[in-house]
Amino acid sequence: MSEPYERPSPLPADYLADFCYVQVPLVENLDLVKEKKKYRVYEGVIHGDIEGFDDESPITFEYYEQARDTPSPVILLMPILNGQKHLMRPFAKLFARKGYAVVIIDTVQRRTLLDDLKDPEPAIRLAIQRHRRVIDWAASRPELDISKLGVFGASLGGFNALYLAAFDRRISAASIALVGGSLSTVLVNSNERRIVEAVDKVEQELSLDDAQMTVYLDARIKTDPLVVAPHVNAERMQMTLAKYDKAVPFASQVKLYEAMGQPEAIRLPTGHITAAAYLFYLRLAVLKFFDRKFAQSTVSGTAIAEPGICQSQ
Repeated sequence: MSEPYERPSPLPADYLADFCYVQVPLVENLDLVKEKKKYRVYEGVIHGDIEGFDDESPITFEYYEQARDTPSPVILLMPILNGQKHLMRPFAKLFARKGYAVVIIDTVQRRTLLDDLKDPEPAIRLAIQRHRRVIDWAASRPELDISKLGVFGASLGGFNALYLAAFDRRISAASIALVGGSLSTVLVNSNERRIVEAVDKVEQELSLDDAQMTVYLDARIKTDPLVVAPHVNAERMQMTLAKYDKAVPFASQVKLYEAMGQPEAIRLPTGHITAAAYLFYLRLAVLKFFDRKFAQSTVSGTAIAEPGICQSQ
């Protein structure tokens, strides 16, 4: 932690107002797919009718329910860019064995990455609101204790986890991996194949070079990680940084780490993909982080987002 560390101020009220929405009754469907001694696994669906967005696609997730009567703390897991859940399942299984309910939220891309790059802010905001719907669903479940609600994600999932922590005060601890800012710098300098191809196509269509593309994105991204980072409580955050990452450049990761107030951090001597070599270690480190944070007092003010976060409750 930076010294001295002061609790952050909330995001400006006029900015938060853009993220208010009316909570509506959620229609759910849960199908049991697997049953273990300590937990049951369901495939879940809730509606995704988000006010202000022309999107009615369902929100799907994998739900690990504890096989006990007392309410369970909850961890939300955010998948990577391609939406595949296989990298999140080892985390889910470990957390479920250790007494946590777990929800892996599917990443569903309704437009092409090319479309999102041309107009990125609506895509960011829609993702945030869809993920908040899952928290609404969790809050409606009597078997879940959302006073102990954490979120973990890596790469795209890490960006989504950071945004969710910044805009929903119900999140009380967050661990993010391989995340950086500014988002425009990350996108233009990333070596991830899908991002490179999409950036190249936009630059060709609009006759932009990399520097001009960065300016173009800066003008269209209001909800940037560097904007929200100073407004989250670094005492409730954990970051994983990879020194040789070129998909989310290490310099951008460090910039976000500094903007957040130097939270608890894990530094890996790897690139983006090769960070998977530390999967076993990361699972245990993230688990211990949530164990510590949830063991601490849950009095008002321990959530990541400070009082003042716009909340439709």
